[in-house]
Parts: sequence; C-alpha cells; structure tokens
Amino acid sequence: LIPIKFSHVKKDMERAGKGPYLILMNHSCFLDLEIASAIFYPMPYGIVATSDGFVGKDWLMRQIGCIPTQKFVSDLQLVRDMDYLLKKKKTSVLMYPEAGYSFDGCATALPRKMGILLKRLGVPVVTVITEGAFHRDPLYNMLQIRDVKVSAHVKCIATPEELKEKSVEELDALLDESFSFDNFAWQRDNKVSIDEPFRADGLHRILYKCPHCGAENQMEGKGIHLTCQACNKQWTMDEYGQLNANEGVTEYPHIPDWNKWQRECVRQELENGTYM
Repeated sequence: LIPIKFSHVKKDMERAGKGPYLILMNHSCFLDLEIASAIFYPMPYGIVATSDGFVGKDWLMRQIGCIPTQKFVSDLQLVRDMDYLLKKKKTSVLMYPEAGYSFDGCATALPRKMGILLKRLGVPVVTVITEGAFHRDPLYNMLQIRDVKVSAHVKCIATPEELKEKSVEELDALLDESFSFDNFAWQRDNKVSIDEPFRADGLHRILYKCPHCGAENQMEGKGIHLTCQACNKQWTMDEYGQLNANEGVTEYPHIPDWNKWQRECVRQELENGTYM
C-alpha cells in the first residue's frame, strides 16, 4: 500500500538508464519499504537486511530477495551476494547505508570507504531521501502515526563511468552530501505543523539527560511536554518540533542540538574514565 499523501520526484534518472541500480535510501521509519516499493514498482530488487531478521524464516526472506548481513563489520559475503544479484540476475539492490533508523531525525555517519563498494559493484547509484516520513512515524513517539505529508527525492548521483573516474574519497564525500539532512530543521524551516497532543510522547528516548540539573534517566516525554523528574524543569514541544522551557532559559530548542550535547557529555566521560 502507498503511504497516505505520498509523492516523489525524480532527478537525473535518465543518466541511470534502465538498471539494475544500487539504491541507497535513508532510514526514517517503518514506511521506508512501502515508499521504495511504490517508487520502483514493478522493477525487482533485492534488499540488504540484518541477519537477525532471518531467524526462523531464512527460506522466506531469501525467496523474496533479502540479502543477510552482519551490521557494523566487514562482510565480504555481502559484497559477493550484491554483485551476484546485480551482475548475474540483473536485479537492483536496495540498501540502507546508515544501518539503522534515525532517532533524532539527523543523518547517521556512513561507513568510510563506501566508495570502494560502489567501485566494486560498478552500477548506477541512485539515492532516495525522504521528507516527512520521519515525522509521520518516528520511533521515539512510540510508533504513533501523525498527519504529515510524505515525499521522496529520487536521484542518480553516479553513473558507472563516474564511479571509475572518481576516487574513493570523492565518492565518500558525494554520499556524505547526499545523506546530510536534519528532519527537525526541515520541519521548523518549512513550518510543517504537527499539532497532535501526543507529539512529545517518548521524547525521553532521545533526550535522557537534563541540561538544567544534569540528572540522567529522569526525563519523561508525555503529551506535549518533556519534564525532568529530578528538578521539575519542563519544556513544551511546539507544533514545529521546537522545545521551549516553561520557565527560565531554553538550553536547546532544537532537539538534535540537545542530543549532540548528550553525546559530547558521553565522550568527555569516556576520556575522563568516569563513564558508567
């Protein structure tokens, strides 16, 4: 089924030819496969999937074209399987290079030397970047569906000839540029209103540390509010996804900035030897 209000635009796809392609898509929510299916139907494609998804249904997953992989490690068998589908079966391959859903709506750092894989496969590289999908069904919000229009941008970013010409570093930079996005900034800048009364439910799954008192795991996202149970400071999430303190200073109105601060705190604790 096509997601409600789903639309997409294509750019430079004439450069990609008829395929097969290596399709690289950002991972926003559970709608991603529906979006990909709607865009590329009836073209067949295999899907790179984490190996734990094959447990108890290995035969079925392989029959529908899924390719197992171990995440975050080098996987030469994965490369061979992708090459087999693309070259022998003339079938496109869909891959989520971030290897996981985005929790704070920002791009996850891609593995270095992805350019080596692109060169090895030697087929047109097509990206699919969504807008609105993260906000329609975000993981932090307990998978509650919100009324948000969903769209996708489909683009050929490299032809086989360009893959030969460019260095690995240039291809990595090209991917970094394609996968540089901030969904909360997009919502704010485009005035995308989300006025559901549960929009802050589960926000503590991202923002677990209070910037006012420093307490950890005392935050609670409920309704439209985020509250620290330790110091009772409270923030309200407005309809454009920004946070405002009910009293006092608003430390981080932009959710990714708050999450970035948390990560910096963890890094500092690791360097100091105080991380627990």
